[in-house]
Amino acid sequence: MNRRFLPTGAQRAALSLIKSGAKHILLFGGARSGKTTILVLALIFRSLRYPGSRHLVCRLRLKDARSSVLHETMIPWLNRIIGTKLYKLNRHDNYISLYNGSEIWIGGLGDKEQVDRILGHEYNTIYFNEVSQISYHAVTTAYSRLAMKIPGCKNLFLYDCNPASPLHWSYRVFIRKIDFKTDTPIVRPEMYESMLINPEDNRTNLAEDYIEDVLEILPEKQKARFRYGQWVKGEGCIYDRFTEEMIIAPDDLPEMEYYTGGQDFGLNIAGVKIGYHEDKIYVVKDHGGHNITTKTFNDQLTRKGWFEDDFPVYCDPAGGERIQEITGGIKANNAVDSGLDYINSLIERERFYISSECSGVLSEIWDYSRDEDDKIIKINDHYMDALRYAIFSPVQQGIIIG
Repeated sequence: MNRRFLPTGAQRAALSLIKSGAKHILLFGGARSGKTTILVLALIFRSLRYPGSRHLVCRLRLKDARSSVLHETMIPWLNRIIGTKLYKLNRHDNYISLYNGSEIWIGGLGDKEQVDRILGHEYNTIYFNEVSQISYHAVTTAYSRLAMKIPGCKNLFLYDCNPASPLHWSYRVFIRKIDFKTDTPIVRPEMYESMLINPEDNRTNLAEDYIEDVLEILPEKQKARFRYGQWVKGEGCIYDRFTEEMIIAPDDLPEMEYYTGGQDFGLNIAGVKIGYHEDKIYVVKDHGGHNITTKTFNDQLTRKGWFEDDFPVYCDPAGGERIQEITGGIKANNAVDSGLDYINSLIERERFYISSECSGVLSEIWDYSRDEDDKIIKINDHYMDALRYAIFSPVQQGIIIG
């Protein structure tokens, strides 16, 4: 090695966790806490230790994975550890080939072409960077690719994130040890381990004024996330008045008078089913998928008994011919701000409830936010779009409750 790595105390603890018997390991915490560095170094070590092995680093967007992981962290450390001549970067296919035959692939799970390419291989390590931005369906779609067999190499899933809301799937799985889809204790909880690592733990590697003059003066919610690594509602949360008291058990749902549905298309496809009782609205079911056809998705809904009731499904108007593949599918009203205002008015008047089984909607609702320019952050918003289509479209067509 050209330069020795000197881990912080927290990074040493993280390395011990990686060497434990757990299969899924999440490092969460504040900004610049050293999470990405330690996981990238662990991945480099594994690629060097096991010749011919293959490893994947993925984010939601490829460009972000290339910028923050590949160029800012991985290549600098490869240069320090093995020099510049013992690896080659294939820029077209986004992977690094090492002198010993190992490969490190970089990908994005938010682009269909990228998904098809990276999931066409098997891996010994899959590292989900900033997993708070990646849907549960996208992550679990990649699970089957952790299947490469290299003697002596224990295959691992690695994750990191700045914490999202406590309704996010990663909090439920890693912190509460609850199955995201069924809300029951996860099978083999010992396979899921997590660790909090914060900027204070990495102070020796940060600019002297970074913690006190940058993180300490952030708005409260941002400071909670990026300074102290807490799981909180996102800053600028659109449905900020939604509370956990509005989450109800399926057995407590009333008998519905009628239903509507909402459908969002894309690489991450999502549908919701809305029930109406008196003057209240209930999100009774949701379902999602990753990198599947519209017909396959609709077939899944049919098998689940989704369409036992006859109701309109308001679909993303940009869906084109795909709308015809959804049972009851018609174009939705896509008035974004008016739809958001209407749903917020239902929440404020306590006329809006979500079944605890609707894990997709619940995972997005507290992280659905606007940025500093008041623009909606287009990450993990597929269920939110479907929700708006289902609830606001019939209002615009004259079916008004209450």
